[in-house]
Amino acid sequence: MEFDFSPVITYAPTLMKGVGVTFLIALVVAIFSIVGGLLVAVISIFTNKVVSWPLRFFIWLFMTTPLLLQLYFLYFGLGEWILIPALMVGVLGLGFHYMAYNADIFIATIRSVSGGQYEASRSLGFGHLRTIYYIIVPQAFIRSVPQIGNNMILMVKDTSVLSAIGVAELVYASQYAISVSFRPFEFFIVIAVIYYILNLFMEYGQARFERMTADRR
Repeated sequence: MEFDFSPVITYAPTLMKGVGVTFLIALVVAIFSIVGGLLVAVISIFTNKVVSWPLRFFIWLFMTTPLLLQLYFLYFGLGEWILIPALMVGVLGLGFHYMAYNADIFIATIRSVSGGQYEASRSLGFGHLRTIYYIIVPQAFIRSVPQIGNNMILMVKDTSVLSAIGVAELVYASQYAISVSFRPFEFFIVIAVIYYILNLFMEYGQARFERMTADRR
């Protein structure tokens, strides 16, 4: 078997566009899922059951069903009534999926913060919302950094699933190049290397952020 990576060089601009789309999706989904997950966790803990139970059902639903099924439901199921662009479906589907996982992590870390800190804050004159915002949430967020970071690394790899609904990320871009060049093995090797490099950068960034916040835990 002979290897020929010349088609990879020829279609490098196509692959780089796919990398750009993957990076953009990952960035938007990371912000959306972290901020949304934190809001869901705070609301589900500090509000009454009428509000918290639907949010807990949301977490359970997205954590117990496959990501691909969720994407198909949003794109093909809801697509019968609402026409949503594939890119938006990809961002929303991936965002809600990891929002649920992040919310579950935030719920655990918020509960791990000592209840005495809440009482001490209130005794110092902080209101309920200010106590949550300035005392509870910052500590819970710092404690959740390792788990959230791992989730975001998994999320970057899961962007490849979006090729199933036609989002032009890295895997989808490579499929086009493979269909023209008929060199799948070479392209798959290069794609694996690209994902490996992306993961290395993310692991490095996560490690640095963990060291920065270690003294605040």
